[in-house]
Amino acid sequence: MVSRGEETIVAEPLATGHAPRTYQRGRVCKEPGCTTTLSIYNKSKYCYAHQPIGASRTRGQRKAG
Repeated sequence: MVSRGEETIVAEPLATGHAPRTYQRGRVCKEPGCTTTLSIYNKSKYCYAHQPIGASRTRGQRKAG
């Protein structure tokens, strides 16, 4: 972080080296009757409210089996 004067602070960017992946604009949730427009960053075909529930894992844990 760089300070310029007493009240101005300029931060260095958090560059990861690449832009986030985006998807087509104007996509609508696939759930019948839902008119929610999906974010360009949402890779799913469904909005958050209609996203099918999947089994979640705690980070660092391995799948049983």
